Amino acid sequence: MWVRIAGWCAVVVLVAAACTSSPAPPAAADKPEITVAPKDAADAVSPIEPIEVTATNAKLDSVTVTNPDGKQVAGALSADKARWTSAEPLGYGRQYTVKAVARGDDGKTARKTVSFRTVQPAQTVFPSFFPPPSITTVGVGQPIAVIFDKPPADRAAAERALKVSATPATEGGWYWRDDRTVHWRPKEYWKPGTKVTVDAKIYGVKLGDGMYGETDRTLNYTIGPAKIATIDDRTHQMTVTVDGQQVQTFPVSMGRPDSTTVNGKTISFVTPSGTYVAQEKYEVKQMTSASYGLPNDAALGYDSQIPLAVRISNSGIFVHAAPWSVADQGVRNVSHGCVNLSPEAGRWFYDNFGYGDIVTVSNTNTQLASTDGFGDWNIPWDEWLKGSALR
Repeated sequence: MWVRIAGWCAVVVLVAAACTSSPAPPAAADKPEITVAPKDAADAVSPIEPIEVTATNAKLDSVTVTNPDGKQVAGALSADKARWTSAEPLGYGRQYTVKAVARGDDGKTARKTVSFRTVQPAQTVFPSFFPPPSITTVGVGQPIAVIFDKPPADRAAAERALKVSATPATEGGWYWRDDRTVHWRPKEYWKPGTKVTVDAKIYGVKLGDGMYGETDRTLNYTIGPAKIATIDDRTHQMTVTVDGQQVQTFPVSMGRPDSTTVNGKTISFVTPSGTYVAQEKYEVKQMTSASYGLPNDAALGYDSQIPLAVRISNSGIFVHAAPWSVADQGVRNVSHGCVNLSPEAGRWFYDNFGYGDIVTVSNTNTQLASTDGFGDWNIPWDEWLKGSALR
């Protein structure tokens, strides 16, 4: 009997002990912490990836990011003071130091110092535009040209960094003319009055083989009236329309129907048929036949100052005043390939046509090469789209 009672008493003691145990202590407050991206000692960091400083269980009191010269990097703090993000690109090949302080609700602080280095490019690539930024109004036929000073190894990356914005919206696409030059043109001629912005956002962009973009550039154009000069070799006449309305008709003389051979090379004087885009122009232009392989002292050679010359091709075709061929204009072709106008007509054309205005030639027996100047409009749209590095 005594043993059973003792056992019962032991059970009672155990139950009582369980019922009277002390409560668990309150959980400790979570400590404030700071994280930084990039991480400490990171190397070859992209200069265009934002620096992010994040506070956990705390609010940021201060964040400074400095380069070796002590210059601070601009940044923005979120409304809840939990995140700081850099607001400007960094330099290439530079060491940056991040120092951050955060404070928790309990008053405890956290501190963090991180240093990292940005990428050092093997080469940088610079983009230029044509027409240049000094030209702010262009014609309805103007393609946009971006010319890189070095061939980007990764054309697709370079093209992705380029953007054309237009108001009203305009369908168009990029086409690589060579390893340094890419053109953008609309599917159809620009609509007059269109506002165009070209952004080359290539700074910090990997362009392959250790190449990176040197700088971002932006270009703005306004599209002017639709000026189109149409030349028919059967009639030897130029008809000019502005915004669809005929405003002028001029007799012309184009390239003579001849050719000559120099050192085994055949030089044709025929003006090719096709769609040209007006480029630069000169009040007086020094022209020589030697520029395309015909000696100046040859029977058909020349070295002359030509008045009121508007370039329409890189191969040397101009629309210009030619007082020496007035009797032939409207009758026959006698030039070396240029489009001859009378002095009065040449002055009107020079004063009214410029970058991006259209000249079309028809019914001659040769065709303008799409690679000659802005021969872009001579490439069918389906073929043009295939010239993109992204297809």
